[in-house]
Formats: sequence, structure tokens, C-alpha cells
Amino acid sequence: MSFKALTPPGFEAVSRDWKFSMGLVSGDHIFLTGITGQRLNGEIPEDAETQFNVAFDNIATILEEGGMTLADMVDVTTFHVGLRDHLDTFRKVWGERVADPYPAWTAIEVVGFIIPGNYIEVKVVARLPKV
Repeated sequence: MSFKALTPPGFEAVSRDWKFSMGLVSGDHIFLTGITGQRLNGEIPEDAETQFNVAFDNIATILEEGGMTLADMVDVTTFHVGLRDHLDTFRKVWGERVADPYPAWTAIEVVGFIIPGNYIEVKVVARLPKV
């Protein structure tokens, strides 16, 4: 089986520096690396809601590179610093980004991430559209 890496314009440095694919097509699915709320310029927004939106914007960009949208997500795992503090805010953003049928979703609280200041990391599996 062959794999195809998805690296949208603007994500090349991250992929190259960290040695991972932003998205990897395998069979009928694409597996995204964990996406945080950090902007491509390295800026980490201070508020949780902006970070959540940045994360989903980045996910949407990677999926778009493979001809998909957020509606193609089938399994989402979110890792949160301060899950209980930000859950209502996350659910608001989540509700604006997903549609029925909703993807499977698991939320996990963590102590921290590689880059301090991140509140979220999102791991996504999406299904490629039938052609």
C-alpha cells in the first residue's frame, strides 16, 4: 500500500522541521498529525476560543488539500490543558464546526504540550470522499 502526504502551502516548514506529515492518506482515510491552536507564524493566541478556531482552520486547510472538508471527519480526539475550564468554549466552537452525522469524539485532559501556552491539540481521522 502506498501513502500520500498532504502538506498545504504554508505548512512545509513545520512538516520539514518536525519530520512529520500534516496529513497522510492511507487507503480510504487520511490521518492528521495533532494540530494545535498555534498559528503558522508561530504565534499562540492567548485565549482558548481563538486557539480552538485556529486549530480547526488549520485542520480545514489540511483536509482541503486532500479534497475534503470538516464534514469528512470520522474520528476526532482532542487533548486539552484546562479541559474543565474551557469545555463550554470548546463545545461552542465544536458545534460551529461539525455537522450531522457528527464525528466520533473523545476529549482528554493533559498536563501540557511541547510548546507552552497551547490549550488544545486535535487528532483527526477523515474519510476520503468517494469518486
